[in-house]
Amino acid sequence: MESGLSLSEVSQRVHWSAAKTSMLQNGLVPITDADVMALALAYRIDDVRRQPVFWGAQRARDPRTFDVVTGGTVPCVNWTYSEVEAEASYVRVVALDVLPPLVWTPEYSAAVRYGQIDAASERGHRSYDDLHRAQMLSQLDQDPTLRVDLVLGEAVLRRPVGGALVMADQLFQLAVFAQLPGVTVYLVPDSVGVVAGMTSFTLLSFRETQFDDVAHLDCPHGDMWLERETERRPYLELFGRLMSTTLADDETAERLHSAAQDLKDTAR
Repeated sequence: MESGLSLSEVSQRVHWSAAKTSMLQNGLVPITDADVMALALAYRIDDVRRQPVFWGAQRARDPRTFDVVTGGTVPCVNWTYSEVEAEASYVRVVALDVLPPLVWTPEYSAAVRYGQIDAASERGHRSYDDLHRAQMLSQLDQDPTLRVDLVLGEAVLRRPVGGALVMADQLFQLAVFAQLPGVTVYLVPDSVGVVAGMTSFTLLSFRETQFDDVAHLDCPHGDMWLERETERRPYLELFGRLMSTTLADDETAERLHSAAQDLKDTAR
């Protein structure tokens, strides 16, 4: 821990056993809001970092009642996207404008960041470092501990972010990504036309039953997290509608390679 305190030292400060502290820190037992406050004071955590965890502990006990009482005005997710994704067991991504950071090559990443508006860059809410990417990819390989369903709009394949050669290399990298055991890539063809409410978003699910799914949207003013069931439902429904329009796996792979080769030929 960054505080330098041992389990026994923390337990002495909060007046309970080291075993309880260990189980709380490893998510083996539910944590109450009172426990959160006690640990936060013991570790000298400031208000900015403490409040989201405090409200999250309250909400975890009865999410529906919490949402009704607070009117959905109390945000419980205050982590970066990378921090939340690292805890997820199932990630559903809909990418209709730009590929998700998990699959970016360095050149594609540089091109996306160059095109960001200043407000987004200053907030840093799109930060997604190489170490985190490597950790996520390792969870999708061999015996995967993570599952990713990536739904792409066909137009994304033809948008030459960073130029034709950069995009061609990115699509070849995407084809490699699609072969990982924990990954499935789906393609929504242009022929589908417009599906009502189409937008890019991510749904994240977790192994722990006390944690509800969350929806994430990347906006110019910063990350937007949707935690209430009524807020998440339209995105779940949209994901289902888009999935019903996707191509078969072999056709998706064929169009992916074809788009990459066309871009490479253009670059030549």
